[in-house]
Amino acid sequence: MESSAISLYFRLMRREAEEAESVPHEYLINLIDSPGHIDFSSEVSTASRLCDGAVVLVDAVEGVCSQTVTVLRQTWVEHIRPILVVNKIDRLITEIKLSPHEAYVHLLKLLEQVNAVMGSFFAGERMEEDRKWRETLEARLKEAEKPNSANSESTKKGSNTDTPISEYEEKDDEDIYFAPEKHNVVFASAIDGWAFTIRQFAGIYEKKLGIKKSVLEKVLWGDHYLDPKAKRVLQQKHLKGRNLKPMFVQLVLDNIWAVYASTVLNKYVFLLLFSFLFLLLSFACLLFRVPIYIINGMFEAHSIYSLLFFLDVETKKKSRR
Repeated sequence: MESSAISLYFRLMRREAEEAESVPHEYLINLIDSPGHIDFSSEVSTASRLCDGAVVLVDAVEGVCSQTVTVLRQTWVEHIRPILVVNKIDRLITEIKLSPHEAYVHLLKLLEQVNAVMGSFFAGERMEEDRKWRETLEARLKEAEKPNSANSESTKKGSNTDTPISEYEEKDDEDIYFAPEKHNVVFASAIDGWAFTIRQFAGIYEKKLGIKKSVLEKVLWGDHYLDPKAKRVLQQKHLKGRNLKPMFVQLVLDNIWAVYASTVLNKYVFLLLFSFLFLLLSFACLLFRVPIYIINGMFEAHSIYSLLFFLDVETKKKSRR
């Protein structure tokens, strides 16, 4: 098994400003798909040296595995900015049967696990830098204490360039962590062909809630709650005993769970409604003499059979997985 490369053309409509018109932007993305198994770590390390960024996939059910840590360490060593993709969200619905709020708590713990791995990399690097800084400082101090004038002159010359500062400078570790509000986390289901970030749902609810998109991008994840009457964003301390759902559960997960409940979990109810609609339209054709080819174009027989087969196969596939 080897890495495979492909070039993808991507065209995006983007606004330079809020009131400006959308302008098309074109991108050519060269993607290298490396195997995720631990036996092919060499393929990951080779691909990471050729790329400017990395997309790290994590199973929403399995969580952080040993190979996940290996891939994240490789991105850290090569100084590549990674994007976290939490894949197989559908398994939380169809297999584990979690509620939207339980799935939200599960995703919170998953992000904490990934960020703990990134934090361990940062702490190890800072400890190593601190050790080198102390060794260099002690060596310079010993040279400065020698009575030899030659050594003192060289110390003075070296103090302008190589002498470490008296206090150790701490680095900020805020940028190394994954957070949906930073747009470096993607929630996806590859088998069902969908994925989203916080930004997509912020754009959907911007006009409906009357809240700016930039504000929604910051509050759609975390302990933020929506007052349905006042349409205001509340913190947990302002709930005053009210049992409100987090905004990510209320505005995002509830809708996804409703779609799966209608099409996958209760597929026979969905097919019954679909068949009833087909019979109703057929009766309308006979009653109002609507050309039958319109109905045939809308609901072709092979399309209906394909839909039935697809739903049945997908359900069996997910039950075996």
